[in-house]
Amino acid sequence: MHIIAHRGCSSDRPENTIASFDLAIEKGFENIELDIHMTKDGIPVVMHDADVSRTTDSSGLISEMTFEQIKLLDAGSWFKDLHGYPFPRQEVPSLEEILRRYASNAHIFIEIKAGEKEILYATKEILEHFELTGDGEESDDLDVPGVSIISFDPDQMIRSKALFPDIKHGFLTTKFDYQQVSFCLSNGIEGLFPYIHSVDSGVVENIHRDGLFVGVWGLTKEDEVGLAMEIGVDGITVDWPQIAKDYIDFLPN
Repeated sequence: MHIIAHRGCSSDRPENTIASFDLAIEKGFENIELDIHMTKDGIPVVMHDADVSRTTDSSGLISEMTFEQIKLLDAGSWFKDLHGYPFPRQEVPSLEEILRRYASNAHIFIEIKAGEKEILYATKEILEHFELTGDGEESDDLDVPGVSIISFDPDQMIRSKALFPDIKHGFLTTKFDYQQVSFCLSNGIEGLFPYIHSVDSGVVENIHRDGLFVGVWGLTKEDEVGLAMEIGVDGITVDWPQIAKDYIDFLPN
């Protein structure tokens, strides 16, 4: 079962920052997940929210700020350590910076948060630069180097798969239903990523029969790692990948 570091090691470092992704890589986690929005001047940047207020020292919409303005923000000090001390300053990274730093030694899950078509075209240019648009060869695993594109937005999924036919895609869902399986199969989307408590072993088995990768998200405690293993999913996305790994390693063979 693949462990995907959600926004890096985001339980220990400020999410979606170099510090968070560095820690994930240092701990040996090859699968990292990040979110992208697009700046006013067309640069994909790595942040979960459309508004910068939760994870920086400023406020405002990413779409109304230039890349230069985004780079002035502090995305680190909002995060407090166990003693309540703020984390040192971190810049908001661009997608290009992330790929330059990690593309050679990670499989990167890029979650498209924004709904504009333009973010896909900007992403395509960057992925082509790093030769990460796929080679047409099918693989059942998460290749390193490699990328997958994921989103909750079905329209973006369809557009993205048309632009990147050789890149694996995953459809994120909050409440599972079998129409989502049909959607994936009809549009060449290889994976389904439901909320963990919306599926059970029977559902996962049925999804697997259709040849889809099943990854779950929304785990908040370590015993849910055991649940994920019990129902037979292929991957889990967690803020605390080391805890998940330790839990799995502790289980009897």
